[in-house]
Amino acid sequence: MPARSGLPAAPFRLPDATGTVHTLEEFRGHWLLMVFHRHLG
Repeated sequence: MPARSGLPAAPFRLPDATGTVHTLEEFRGHWLLMVFHRHLG
């Protein structure tokens, strides 16, 4: 899949290390670095 640089991210709900669930909407208007990696194994 090609990079989607400059396009809006898909909405998401993900837990952090403490189990608190966050959504993309919480970060609107702020810088957000999203790192994706493929799990090999």
